[in-house]
Amino acid sequence: MGTVKKAADYVESAFGKPDDGLVMTRLNGCPIAHDKNSLTAGPHGPVLLQDTVLMEKITQFTREKIPPRNVHALGTGAYGFLKVTHDITEYSCAKLFSDIGGKTEVFVRFSGIFTEQGEPDIARDGRGFAIKFYTPEGNWDLLAINTPVFIARDAKVGPDGVHAFKRDPRSGMKFPTQTWDFVNNHPESLHHTTMMHTDRCGTPLSFRFMHGYGCNTFSFINEKKKRFWVKFHILSYLGAKGVNQRQAKLIAGEDPNFLARDLREAIEQGNFPRWRFCCQIMPEDEGYKNPFAFDCSKSWKHANYPLIDIGIIQLDRNPIDYFTEVEQAAFSPANVVPGIGFSPDKMLQGRLLIYDDAQHHRIGPNFKQLEINRPKNAQVSNNMYIGGNMQLEIKDKFPHYWPSSFKGPHPDEKYLEPFLRIDGDAGYYDLPMEGTYEDYYHQIRELWRKLTEQEKHNLCENIAESLQEVPEEIVGKLLKHFTNIHNMYGQMVEASWRARIEGNAKKSEGEALIQGLRSYLTGQAQSSH
Repeated sequence: MGTVKKAADYVESAFGKPDDGLVMTRLNGCPIAHDKNSLTAGPHGPVLLQDTVLMEKITQFTREKIPPRNVHALGTGAYGFLKVTHDITEYSCAKLFSDIGGKTEVFVRFSGIFTEQGEPDIARDGRGFAIKFYTPEGNWDLLAINTPVFIARDAKVGPDGVHAFKRDPRSGMKFPTQTWDFVNNHPESLHHTTMMHTDRCGTPLSFRFMHGYGCNTFSFINEKKKRFWVKFHILSYLGAKGVNQRQAKLIAGEDPNFLARDLREAIEQGNFPRWRFCCQIMPEDEGYKNPFAFDCSKSWKHANYPLIDIGIIQLDRNPIDYFTEVEQAAFSPANVVPGIGFSPDKMLQGRLLIYDDAQHHRIGPNFKQLEINRPKNAQVSNNMYIGGNMQLEIKDKFPHYWPSSFKGPHPDEKYLEPFLRIDGDAGYYDLPMEGTYEDYYHQIRELWRKLTEQEKHNLCENIAESLQEVPEEIVGKLLKHFTNIHNMYGQMVEASWRARIEGNAKKSEGEALIQGLRSYLTGQAQSSH
């Protein structure tokens, strides 16, 4: 009886007192008389097509889902705000930064990068940290991940990288050989892949204990039309922590939604997560001289470009409808506001197209009219777009073109950005390198030296576990990369890998169970013949 009372109390606190007078209706508002049994010709049927409640119910059911994102498919989200704590108006004229103490509503979506819907959300993967800022000048989307670097630095390589890290289309199963073969042949991905195999980044303890990085280079533009290059950082006040591989597997078996549940329950309990929102600034001219400035497989040294505080991001409200608010939330780096712009970052340039294009495919051409994606400012309808699938706005506006002899919305040249420098003839250029593969390795070497002995051990064990069924030829090439980063890195991965393939490594309980079951199934199949 006590449990029933608690459940009733919960319903009342969440939704108010239940109204027994509410009548169920169809989508057209017509009251429903029966919602349990189908309308049939006699007790044994057949079912009649004129049962419009049944027809509507099952056709709606078959359309409840939309195509999942190709990347960042498995996610969760929450609402909150950005509170500006420092003056950065010398770098950007964006209105959301204009007032110390000013607040901007945000929606944040956390996700796995390659993890798919239905998988445990703590599975080893990089994590997305997408933020939608509902600013006075429209929506600004900042797409961050929990590593400061990515697996590719040119958008033309991006789809190949995603294919390599996801499932083998022939079998529909994970295939580490293709992942590590890609890494071998794209050494720029070593930095991100190393980070993804640490506990902190690959299996985070919580979204609340996770940093975010806008690994692409953007630009700030101030009131004087002066441009700066910028990288964004979102740093948790709780620090960045992870669980080891064994713990992650145990958690995945007990609660596949562990990370999402932790975030939701923390907010429900008033333990609102907070992040320090800051950036690195590079003068415009330096960007054209530094080979790493527009390379998202590289980070900027804090000693040369120190962190500059902008404000605090806090999450304090959970969604109430997962599909409408989280699944239909759509982000794109193309969504910027005056004072924030782009850069020659070749990965960013490709992402400016692909993100909106993906949402057109998933949700339809008018997905930005959905409540979660709509700007909060009054300019939302001041455009010349008309029609399309699921057009929600009823527009009584004329003209639908510009320029016109009639009054209507018009562009304003005060929002023009300064010219972006172009240098050279059109061609297929490699990003600037320092002449050797050293450029691929030195930042990872610095990361290796910062890891504790336990972190190094776990990193190498995590990689070795992934390499167990990878062909030796590919492993050999990979070990050369690791050795070029640091001798100890290569030696430790090789020792852990050899212990596994030679059967000397102690198997986990799960691995031992799987090996035993495979032997049993093989024996049963042979005995049946």
